[in-house]
Amino acid sequence: MRKISFVWSCFVMTFFVACQQAEVENPKADDLRMSIVASINGQSESPESRYTGTDPSNVVFEAGDNIGLFVDDKPAIEWIYGNGGWNPNGEMVYWPNKNEHTFRAFYPYDEANDFTSVPMPKLLNQDGSIESISACDFLVANKTQSYGDDGIVEFTGAESSFKHVSTLLKLKFKEGADLEGAILNKVTIEGSYIVSPSYYSFENDGTVTLQPDDASDVLTATDLAYGMSGEETLYFIVNEIQNATTPFKISVEYTVNEKSYMAQMSGFANNSFVGGMCQSYTITIQNNSLVISGAEISPWGVGESLDDIVINGEEIPASV
Repeated sequence: MRKISFVWSCFVMTFFVACQQAEVENPKADDLRMSIVASINGQSESPESRYTGTDPSNVVFEAGDNIGLFVDDKPAIEWIYGNGGWNPNGEMVYWPNKNEHTFRAFYPYDEANDFTSVPMPKLLNQDGSIESISACDFLVANKTQSYGDDGIVEFTGAESSFKHVSTLLKLKFKEGADLEGAILNKVTIEGSYIVSPSYYSFENDGTVTLQPDDASDVLTATDLAYGMSGEETLYFIVNEIQNATTPFKISVEYTVNEKSYMAQMSGFANNSFVGGMCQSYTITIQNNSLVISGAEISPWGVGESLDDIVINGEEIPASV
């Protein structure tokens, strides 16, 4: 994975990393305690909840969240956040010694014995809400250092803080002036491998391996029933896929005056989802067409504006 910055929040973890008995004869006597200071994109703020308000860039860890930590080439250790700090899920652990070691961390935790093959979250069951993407986000951090004066491992700064791996899609839907009362019912995004099961490797600055299955290419949010007068926004997390040979497609189904319509386009998002980035699109439905405007691609912050896109819509024939 390329190194990409993004806006998240800071969390502080204090824990003890243990060595194998063969490596440290008496770790408790040595008291090689490890404290970790960690941030997401180097931010130092501390919001109070996981996904706060309506802004998915404002994210921190909350009670019950868990991370995995590799110390050198040992299997990942699970750490759970609770009571104001991070604690290992099991026995207390310690530094192997005061020498230099490599630490690789990932969220959310999943059992992994090898830092070259870490299971990433499943992406299929998303309904467009902020709550649903919280289970799909995948973060990684790296740090190589020795014990130093105090044993603090700092997952902070541009190089060492936690970072996104996948792509965030932010779709804001609005009704045009001639479609008062339009109801958004269904959104479908299609593209090769966009929600394929995936594995992450910390090697080579981070790489993702896709393992496609029969459900890898379609992400659908149904039964929405969103009135668009309030500019409804949907959020999805998808795999990084750049310059796809098969065009991406987006389809929108909506209702106006009890009649159902569908609008779709091929070549959505220029057939590329960029890892670690937020791709934002404002979609206005007017007179049976979609106007996609205000498009941005950004590191979950300020981005560049892209050209507007118009998609023609058609009435959906009534079922016989």
